[in-house]
Amino acid sequence: MAKWLERLTRPFVRRGLDLPYPAPPPPGFLAGGGLGSRSRQLAAYQGWVFAAVNVIAQRVAGMPLRLFTAAAKGLGPEVARHPVLDLLERPNSIMTRRQFRFTLVTHLELTGMAFALVTPNALGRPAELWPLSPADLVEIEAGPDTGQPIAAFAFSGPGGRLTRYHPSEVLYFRHPSPRNLLYGASPIEAMAHAYDIDLAVRVYQKNFFRNSARPEVVLSTDQRLTEEEARRILTRWNQKHQGLANAFSPTVLDGGLKAQPLTFSSKDFEFLALAGWTQDNILAAYGVPAGKLGLVKDVNRANAQGIDVTFNAECVRPRLDLIEDVLTRFLLPRYSTGLALKHDNPVPSDRAQNHLEAMEQLDRGVMTINEYRASLGREPVAWGDEPYLQGQAATQAGGQSAPPAGGESLAAQAAAAAARHYPRLRARFHGWSRGRVEAELKKSPGLIKPLLPQGLEPELAAALQERLARCLADDLDAAQALQSLAPFFKETN
Repeated sequence: MAKWLERLTRPFVRRGLDLPYPAPPPPGFLAGGGLGSRSRQLAAYQGWVFAAVNVIAQRVAGMPLRLFTAAAKGLGPEVARHPVLDLLERPNSIMTRRQFRFTLVTHLELTGMAFALVTPNALGRPAELWPLSPADLVEIEAGPDTGQPIAAFAFSGPGGRLTRYHPSEVLYFRHPSPRNLLYGASPIEAMAHAYDIDLAVRVYQKNFFRNSARPEVVLSTDQRLTEEEARRILTRWNQKHQGLANAFSPTVLDGGLKAQPLTFSSKDFEFLALAGWTQDNILAAYGVPAGKLGLVKDVNRANAQGIDVTFNAECVRPRLDLIEDVLTRFLLPRYSTGLALKHDNPVPSDRAQNHLEAMEQLDRGVMTINEYRASLGREPVAWGDEPYLQGQAATQAGGQSAPPAGGESLAAQAAAAAARHYPRLRARFHGWSRGRVEAELKKSPGLIKPLLPQGLEPELAAALQERLARCLADDLDAAQALQSLAPFFKETN
């Protein structure tokens, strides 16, 4: 009885919430700074961090977001007009949809957290959305129990004044942290050492190419020179050797002067090689392929498409899902129930692969031409309801068309075969170039065999097959193809 009562009351029992304190940040590699503070995380928006975060934010901010009715299985019909769509399209008086979402995604990728303040109108409905800077976050106050896990968001306002927002006033986006249930995890904080090294390398490169405060030549002598004599020697040296007009001109040194050129050690250039290591680590933290930033040479169309598919599938889509979950869970219930927000699929389709799969399904009779046209949103055609294998059934044994009725002429047999099979072949090669059609028919001559009348001599069959291939390469319809073949049938008869 006691166990039964415990199971019955378990959904209504609120347990005490004992959350751990935020874990300390990793130790800083240079000067003990690290990336522990959110202000420094926002300041890391430079170099490779900027490149990675910018390409993610640009893509996410540009993805269309649609509203649907929630169905028992999946999504219902799309809702074209709704106040929440108007709010997301123009979130506040100074920001567009793209600017608002770009700001949120930038905050999310740099600090692991993003906040949007919801300001209501006179009716209590959301009127505006304003991004709050994570650098101003003082504390996320934990609630007393699981019924209210977050009590308030404390932000530092103008003049250092502390402002506390109720959880219902803030939309909270975050990358889940394995160390704390309330705070987010910054991707760049996980690579704090790589960022510190990258910053040091960039500073070093700047100073290196500004001559690193070192002269190219040292003029030395064992004699003691006065300041005036030293200035006179430098002036004469500069007049003699500075500028392109004086390049490679010889010189004569007197008074025991020696010219000693200064060279850079190999360690200077080995240090510059660290830039590649830090780049790889920072881009890996964000899941951005190097090719997406134009860092891969000799990229062809296939490689570029593969890079785009990987970037959108493994980097962009998880961020879109995160945004959808927060908006659907915490914003839509303020209007009504039974609604869901969904982004368009960001992963581009592989057109070549889709075409290959469709051709395989058509060739094996898995679908008909009209079924494939329906998937493309096109109207059916009169000849498209017969599966391809049905037309080929009679050719499995010898590769020839079914025997026609006795006494039919060669032209009549060709016309009957063309009516059954020619439109299918023409649809297969629709949009192909002439050279590509000819190459495909040469590689697979069996495609035209169903169009050949039965009993043709090999020479006539080869000639007719060549003419039919030319008709398909020229994209002629069945009537035009038969008209062009009329002289051939006349000569043959």
